[in-house]
Amino acid sequence: MTFTVGGENDAQTLIILICSDDIEEMGATRLPSWLQAYSLLPHMGELGALTWLHGRIGERDALLVGCGEASRLDTERIREAAGNAGRAIHKHKKVRVGINLGELLKRCEHSVVMSEAEAVTAWVEGWKLGTYAFEVYRTKQTQQAEVSLQFLTETEADVVKEEEARFEVLNEAVRWGCIYAEGAILARNLANEPPNMLRPKTLIEKTVEHFAHTKVEAVVYEGERLEQQGMVGLIAVGKGSKYPPALLELRYCTDEALPLTALIGKGITFDTGGISLKKDFDISDMRMDMAGAAAVIGALNILAAGDVRANVVVLIAAAENMPDGEALLPGEVLQYPNGVSVQVGNTDSEGRLVLADALIHAHRLVAVETVDIATLTYSCGAALGSKYAGIWGEDAMVAEIVQAGKQVSEKVWQLPLVDEYEAYLHSDYADICNISRVGEAGATTAALFLRKFVQPSLRWAHIDMASLKDVSSAQGWHLAGATGYGARLLAQFVRNRTLRESSN
Repeated sequence: MTFTVGGENDAQTLIILICSDDIEEMGATRLPSWLQAYSLLPHMGELGALTWLHGRIGERDALLVGCGEASRLDTERIREAAGNAGRAIHKHKKVRVGINLGELLKRCEHSVVMSEAEAVTAWVEGWKLGTYAFEVYRTKQTQQAEVSLQFLTETEADVVKEEEARFEVLNEAVRWGCIYAEGAILARNLANEPPNMLRPKTLIEKTVEHFAHTKVEAVVYEGERLEQQGMVGLIAVGKGSKYPPALLELRYCTDEALPLTALIGKGITFDTGGISLKKDFDISDMRMDMAGAAAVIGALNILAAGDVRANVVVLIAAAENMPDGEALLPGEVLQYPNGVSVQVGNTDSEGRLVLADALIHAHRLVAVETVDIATLTYSCGAALGSKYAGIWGEDAMVAEIVQAGKQVSEKVWQLPLVDEYEAYLHSDYADICNISRVGEAGATTAALFLRKFVQPSLRWAHIDMASLKDVSSAQGWHLAGATGYGARLLAQFVRNRTLRESSN
């Protein structure tokens, strides 16, 4: 897939984004004049609608892509349109394609606040993510033709210099669209891997190899090194599997003057529930219980590929939660190095046990702020559904992450850290239990458990993304399987933090 900006229009197929308002106002000149020769119907402008106008032999085709009401047009709808259009273009085997996003924005200038560069970045992201496919293990794989997409512009001789500056901005927008998409694709690839192909050590080896020739430095804690660091959660959760646990530390520092930000990902490469065995009919998606780890790896890929000025450490707590004669038992007590003792009430609440190790380690590395992201509870999905992840933590930091989510259309919604609910984690013989004894607020009590391992001086936020790790069918820029959620969100958060630090 190649993207170009400007130049002579040699597209075989034109993609035209249309809003429902365009068709309702055909008498006005909202659409290109040549389109007004066609009898267009209102449903063609609805969100997700695709309409082919096939040209005669030797003439161009046109693909009309519905975006809904013009007043609701934003970068997320541009991504959705790009994903839908990309799959249609590949299906019809078109190879030279053109689109004029500037023309769309002019039509909607009274109702849309979006620059052409933002629209181009969103389109590139949506196209690459919407045409993604994970077919490594299929005997018969989809053969996609190499598509060239041209962002068309209208250039007049007396504004050539202005257009050169515009092209530079748009080419940079294309570059960032590719970088963000590739980060999410890396996260998808890791989360989609079957469990027999991605054990804890394999996840770490793949990640270390991926960043081998970048500015990222890696340290692996396993075996005796885990014991020396007192990572009792990882050791306990992983002892039921013949594939040992490990913690991966990835440091990306291009400016030591910046405060250290820790991004922590839960990396349970398969979760059977351990001795507290899951009872679902099909738990194949538990291979994605490392989607939090995939998210922070994808975010780091975006930062490194974009050469972002930052000071970041990524921590991956990797283990496989299996039941056998050596497995962690309900009722065991774990003594964490920060002085907190934990009764294991249920071995299927293992994610918080390994994240506790990583949170303690983040403080040991003198991180100033940390964000952990995990497929942690079903309760969060019950509360917020499959469109929003839950977020808890320090209000100002949460607000920054919410803002970053709006910028990349990865939604988070703040839920309260209710101090009174700490009593739900009561244990008769340890400081706390890893599960609530009360049948409510399960996602919040999980966050309260994690807070026990956050040093008071550390700015902290926790993201529960369990219901956003995958989707069941293709729609917009998502394909069936892993979503890569969190990679773009966390990368944007770090970029925003860097810009703010620079301005201070």
